[in-house]
Amino acid sequence: MRGILITFEGIDGCGKSTIAADVARRIAKVEGPPFAGRRFLFTAEPTKGEEGLLIREKLKRSSKRAVGQEVADSLTPKAETRSTLRSREAEDLEELFLFMADHARHLKETVIPALERGEIVISDRYSDSRVAYQGVTLQGIIPRTLEWVRELHQPWSIVPERTILFSIDPSLAVQRCRARADGSPKEKTNGPEKFEDEEFLGEVAANFELMARNEPERFVVIDAAQGKAEVLKETMEALAEILEKNRSEA
Repeated sequence: MRGILITFEGIDGCGKSTIAADVARRIAKVEGPPFAGRRFLFTAEPTKGEEGLLIREKLKRSSKRAVGQEVADSLTPKAETRSTLRSREAEDLEELFLFMADHARHLKETVIPALERGEIVISDRYSDSRVAYQGVTLQGIIPRTLEWVRELHQPWSIVPERTILFSIDPSLAVQRCRARADGSPKEKTNGPEKFEDEEFLGEVAANFELMARNEPERFVVIDAAQGKAEVLKETMEALAEILEKNRSEA
């Protein structure tokens, strides 16, 4: 494959999706190297395919159930039964495998064909999100959770050439999620997504940071708490450096 796979990662509320859209618009206007003359494909996970839609619907249902359960528990607190615990564990595993099925389709239908055409693929979320997020949700269910999720992907997935990690304090990320929800009637109706919880996002952020420390040659870390203009500037600089290095090695 002759193309380059670059991924954007970070916890919910870090702003990476906004930056990805801004990068696409900026690259379309650049006339000089290293962007000019290169073909780019911007994509994302979960996808808009069948599995991706199932994931989004499942997350919405989980959020609504969680809100309802909090109300019920406040009225009649009770210990979690063994059957309830088993059901929750099965649901968390189902979630992981849905994400993996979506990733497999994404690779087959989008990522691999674009790389074979020599394109620069920039994906908003990729397999590292599974390691970071399901590395938290599956704690207590699967031993060595991070390693296990990573090993599930290794035989068949493609490792990105570089990953840009948008790092942010979880409390600020949650504030951004809530502000986004306040401005969206749809999100007000559905409530916050399952993953938009400060304690949970703190653990996810720690997993991302661990991956970045373990693979410094792959990860570029950008402070996402900065203003959007500065984050976009640093992202464009990182992408330019990646492309220049690739050009010199070709």
